[in-house]
Amino acid sequence: MSIDMIKGLYCLNYPDQTLIYFQVKREFGSFDKYLWGYVNHKPISTQYKSCQKIPVKTSKSETISKDMVKRGFRFVGPTVIHSFMQAGGLSNDHLITCPRHLQCIALASQLPRTVAPPSQKKLICK
Repeated sequence: MSIDMIKGLYCLNYPDQTLIYFQVKREFGSFDKYLWGYVNHKPISTQYKSCQKIPVKTSKSETISKDMVKRGFRFVGPTVIHSFMQAGGLSNDHLITCPRHLQCIALASQLPRTVAPPSQKKLICK
């Protein structure tokens, strides 16, 4: 079975996931505002010295997971959400000895602290 067929079957079996996504988007303005709101629109920077200390889930990922499940999303357990937070830049879990750790901190300091509402974005773009 090809990857495209698997994706197609997933979409056929879980069309409600798309509807829930759009409900969140409508409620918060965008899906990224929903997620970044959990971390106050600023990446979480950790200070791990050892790989064994990095958790597979956090209280923040558990909170997000519970809310997503309550909204009707599936396959969004706390470990999956924590991995997504790491991949999406919401959490900097690089070891402090890793050169990327400081790069991520520098990038985070350049991010805007808040996101302009959609109506203000349109005014800015004109």
